[in-house]
Amino acid sequence: MGQHKVSPIVRVLIVSQFYPPITGGQEQHVRNLAHALADRGHRVEVVTIATDGPARTVLDGAVPLHLVRTTAQSLPRLYAEAERPHALPIMDPGFRSAIARLLADGQFDIVHAHDWSVASAIGPARNAGVPVVLTQHEYSHVCATKRLMRGGVDVCPGPTPIACFRCTASWYGPMAGPGVALTNALARRTRARHVDAFIALSSVVATKTGLPERSPYVVIPNFIPDDLVVNRFTPTPDGPIVFVGLLSRDKGIEVLLEAHRMLGGLRRLVLAGRELDDTPLDLSGDVELRGLLDHPSVIDLMQTASVVVVPSIVQDCCPTVVLEAMAVGRPVVASDSGGIVDLVDDGVTGLLVPPGDPVALSEALAKIIDDPQRASAMGQTALMRARSFTASAVVARIEELYAALIEGRPLPA
Repeated sequence: MGQHKVSPIVRVLIVSQFYPPITGGQEQHVRNLAHALADRGHRVEVVTIATDGPARTVLDGAVPLHLVRTTAQSLPRLYAEAERPHALPIMDPGFRSAIARLLADGQFDIVHAHDWSVASAIGPARNAGVPVVLTQHEYSHVCATKRLMRGGVDVCPGPTPIACFRCTASWYGPMAGPGVALTNALARRTRARHVDAFIALSSVVATKTGLPERSPYVVIPNFIPDDLVVNRFTPTPDGPIVFVGLLSRDKGIEVLLEAHRMLGGLRRLVLAGRELDDTPLDLSGDVELRGLLDHPSVIDLMQTASVVVVPSIVQDCCPTVVLEAMAVGRPVVASDSGGIVDLVDDGVTGLLVPPGDPVALSEALAKIIDDPQRASAMGQTALMRARSFTASAVVARIEELYAALIEGRPLPA
């Protein structure tokens, strides 16, 4: 990425629960943001949860990365997956203390938190007199499972106490679930009072989380690094169908496998992502499971694809996988829901289908595979459209938000 000097220089402390090499869209976005801001001349540091080893500070390129141990990590059996110690919806004393130490020297202008990690940042930021920005990657502001789903298959029409207790009991367990729901409901009030500006990744996120009525916000989508966009378009009409993401029901993995069976061996399906114990995968000989890949390997895999599929049942907020597929010139077949509709131009850069409908998904995939010329045109158009979602196109809007908060001006439209 080229160097972009911006004045005045803003000193940003980014707070996040996860950071690469942990794999996921949110983690990659946080890293992209940190490096894009540093590349544009700002001073950026990141504080995140240490998933292995002691608390320490390392360098990720030019970005100092503070890996801290949280109090929650010392609680026995709190996390089903010790390697993914999520931030809780309430303040964590250990996380808060680490953030407070970093802010104590008065060298930061903005705290930019992501999802529930903000709970541990609000207090230290207020004490330091630093504005807080919160990016909503999920629906965690109103939904304790972050998904806005009921029963794992239906879109939630809106939170209610009984429904939330049932969902969280199913998601987190009968003991922890209701507690998470209650603490998130209480924390929502704190976030609404003390977060200076919310960033919603799509208009759907803003609407579903009630931001237009309750809190100051701007809609700014995810973005990808400029150098991720390929310079030369090379279609692969005989390549596999590629899925990248969590191999879960709400990401549509079972719908995808059923749709692929309907294709009758027309094209191989390659799956890359983290498996869940409660998502049995009935794989045929035409399905290849690659497992969890690092980010460069994901991009390499996408470049071999004839089509990238995003069959989510959950209303994905702004899936980075769609932008990455566009960046390498691949048509996308995806669910017609959530923030996906802001990314995929139906019939132009890909095809949109009703979520949870294997027949419609199978038919859309067949249309792409059976018409290589149309698929090539879609991929080429997707590649051009991807430039609207690069760092150079999007990060300036985040800079404008920072400047408005620091100077006490109204938020940009």
